[in-house]
Amino acid sequence: MTSSVCLLQATSYDLSALRSSMEALLAPLGGISAFVKPGDRVLLKPNLLTGARPTKECVTRPEIVYCVAKLVQEAGGLPFLGDGPAFGSARGVAKANGYLPLVEELKIPIVEFSGQRYKTVGDEFDHLLLSKEVMNADVVINLPKVKSHVQ
Repeated sequence: MTSSVCLLQATSYDLSALRSSMEALLAPLGGISAFVKPGDRVLLKPNLLTGARPTKECVTRPEIVYCVAKLVQEAGGLPFLGDGPAFGSARGVAKANGYLPLVEELKIPIVEFSGQRYKTVGDEFDHLLLSKEVMNADVVINLPKVKSHVQ
């Protein structure tokens, strides 16, 4: 399995500017369709840490998730949003951070990672339980939030 990591510096969270930046970022890799095929179940995995206000910058901005979700849908993928927040539920954290209008507009389900688990098999990692929702996705797009942990 190969992994691809892409980084970009966006100058604005304006949806059209952000989308253009994402398209430019993915173009050398073949665009989103190099990763997402029609009918793929695509987990969009933002960092939904807590229900803090969006300007506190501890969760992935909803504008980023919106643009990626649109690209996935246009490639024929079936996006869904999920995470296992430190506090509360994925839906509750998504609501507190302004995600609900975007998921409702795009008809994207939110899944909780606290449901069924798959136990991993192996000598070194046999103690890990992986989320069924993650393991059942055809594609996982991680949308992290860069932050520091100064405590």
